[in-house]
Amino acid sequence: MSSAVKIRKYRTSDLEQVLDLVRELEAELEEKFKPVQVQSAVDDYRERYLKPGNKHVTFVALADDRVVGYLMGYPSLGAPEIDTLYDILPISPGSTPPEFYLPITFVSKPYRKRGISTSLHKSIIAYAKKQGHKEVYACIAKWNQPEIKVIESLKFRLKDLGYRYRLTLKL
Repeated sequence: MSSAVKIRKYRTSDLEQVLDLVRELEAELEEKFKPVQVQSAVDDYRERYLKPGNKHVTFVALADDRVVGYLMGYPSLGAPEIDTLYDILPISPGSTPPEFYLPITFVSKPYRKRGISTSLHKSIIAYAKKQGHKEVYACIAKWNQPEIKVIESLKFRLKDLGYRYRLTLKL
């Protein structure tokens, strides 16, 4: 494995490789939570999240000539439960919501503990700041300690929401 990792915005040519990562993530969740039936989100990624022209912004990490990680984000209307209703923001043209939400990050297991998640986060934080957002946030399950450590290392403020944390970074 080479050590060079490149972070860039998602391209439509990355679709199948990102979908392979989604399948890997789902397999890990099924293994971690054996009694739980994981519903595949592959079609949602293909038909919604990675479709050009919608609100979702995805950055990918490339190593060894392939996509080995991704991070998705989007301008937020303030609550993930409401945000998931819209693929295109229902706001006036030229408006920028103050918040930018990071719903998912995933790095393939052989590429973990190499700073890839941190690099993905730094890239999307810079993107959100350039777009005029005032805050970046993520809601992370308490069991996901590796991701919480990455987010905290980037100076996000942690708020306990019970079964998950909301981590916020003012820009």
